[in-house]
Amino acid sequence: MGRMRRLLLLLLSLSFTAGAAGDSALDRATLRGATGVGIVIDRIDPELVKIGFDANALQTRIDVRLRNAGLPVADNANEFLGLRLLHVRNGRGPFAICLSVGFYQPVVLVRDAKSRTATQTWEVETVLMAPSNLVYSASLDSLDELVDRFIASWRSVNPK
Repeated sequence: MGRMRRLLLLLLSLSFTAGAAGDSALDRATLRGATGVGIVIDRIDPELVKIGFDANALQTRIDVRLRNAGLPVADNANEFLGLRLLHVRNGRGPFAICLSVGFYQPVVLVRDAKSRTATQTWEVETVLMAPSNLVYSASLDSLDELVDRFIASWRSVNPK
């Protein structure tokens, strides 16, 4: 599939996430009472790794930002904040990249209490386009903004 077509499909797929978790009052309510949050970085595409994206560095950046804001970070928490990066690039042109930060937690089905899974209950995302020499720094700025939105949402339902 051509890269331009992949870009169009990525952008179209982002427009069909209306039924997914977001940052509404109902979504924020799912953050209430969580006692700690882990951090998980999805696998990073090798093309992004080549230009400087590193899962450990991204995890550390999120960890520091959460701790500096006073949020409880715990490696063994059942709940976690996940970062997903999706990208497309047309040849040597700019990167289009989607950064998605979501809160995942265990859930139990009402109709079958034996059915347990983990699902995303809160999410914010952004799409940016930048040349290869700027995409990493632009992504870090966007990541900081997304994590700050999580912190604000967390605080809105977990006052001190």
